[in-house]
Amino acid sequence: METTTMNIAAKTKDANTVLSVHESHLNRMVAFIETTTQEVKLIGFQKATVSKTNSLIYINATNPREFIESMIDKHKFVLQALNKVYVLKNDRAIIRGVDAFAKAKVEELESQCISHHVLEMMQQLRRNNNSIPVKIKLEVFPARNQRQLVNKVCSLLAHNSIPENELDITPADETHTISIIQLDNGQNSGGKKRKRDDTEHKPFLIGFSSCKDTASPIYPSESNDICRAFNKLEEAFERYGHNAKSLSSLDEITQITKQQNKGPCIGVDCGSAPGGWTKYLLEKTHCDEVYCIDPGKMDTSVTSSSNVHHLQKTAQNAIPHLRDVLTQRMTKVSIWVSDMCVQDVRKQVDIFLLAVKEQVIESGTAFVLTIKCNVGHAKERFDEMANAEAARLKEHIDVRGVEILHLFSNRIGERTIIGCVK
Repeated sequence: METTTMNIAAKTKDANTVLSVHESHLNRMVAFIETTTQEVKLIGFQKATVSKTNSLIYINATNPREFIESMIDKHKFVLQALNKVYVLKNDRAIIRGVDAFAKAKVEELESQCISHHVLEMMQQLRRNNNSIPVKIKLEVFPARNQRQLVNKVCSLLAHNSIPENELDITPADETHTISIIQLDNGQNSGGKKRKRDDTEHKPFLIGFSSCKDTASPIYPSESNDICRAFNKLEEAFERYGHNAKSLSSLDEITQITKQQNKGPCIGVDCGSAPGGWTKYLLEKTHCDEVYCIDPGKMDTSVTSSSNVHHLQKTAQNAIPHLRDVLTQRMTKVSIWVSDMCVQDVRKQVDIFLLAVKEQVIESGTAFVLTIKCNVGHAKERFDEMANAEAARLKEHIDVRGVEILHLFSNRIGERTIIGCVK
């Protein structure tokens, strides 16, 4: 499915929406689109682009703006992957021209610059809109070349004596948006960075959309430690069981446990500081109380609740104490979540198995465990390590519905194991 410079022209012309995502999120975003969205067709994706850090995903959506805004509204965690959305709903074309930002002085080359193609598209919009003023916003990939193209098109408008009140470039209050996406990856056939050549014809995807069809700008979500952790667990709850109708959601599992439990619904957050996961358990799940395990300090906005009990000690020391408390209260843990910062990839499962051994975790307990893979650099290696930990978990205890997810909130080497003890 990955698109290369050689076959890109044949594939991407059908794409009316292009997503720019950070390279590290490419595989996660592609998998998410393939497995969770029905409204779009995935045309292809391009890992290596002229941008050092951004990859491109090409899709075709019946209603691009509705699709993008609905996806962000329902799944806010995708904002961590999305950098920009380009909508090319009308008059899409693959243009091979001289670098849009070429400084060539030869007249024949100037006539082949992408800026001339942009001007032609603008003039057509002007004719189609009769006497209504047309204001164009240019969206360029890579973004570093936006200013140069805008300046060049503005020079062409002035050179052709086109009145500003009829046709103009604007950064806001536009009537239309023209998107120009450079499709090659900036490398030669040997995979090395190509030297800049203003006379070389390169592929560009170009198209326009009216302002009502253009997706709203992407704004980053809140980024403090509490919010990042909160969003991470929220994504885990939302995505678990999404593609397997036979699985109960984490919310359903904790609700069942609460109904069966004589006492309050208890959640345990292991490695809890500063408190984002605890906050989520209290505010968004059926947990009545949360026991936090972490030798570090918790944020006071979390610990100020009387339903939060901070065991400020290591997990090994906290688990026996927690066992005694739960026994005395005649209740059990409904959900165990852990995002502990550990050096040994096996430590996360080891601690969970200790809690099982000490009968802190029993039948019906749901769990969310972040596996920190710190050996190797490849995705395949990280997946292999996470699979090994999930297998070790299944070997020692009877579990069901185990899923391994690479959340958008996870780092490159992190994977999240979710399931329930039978």
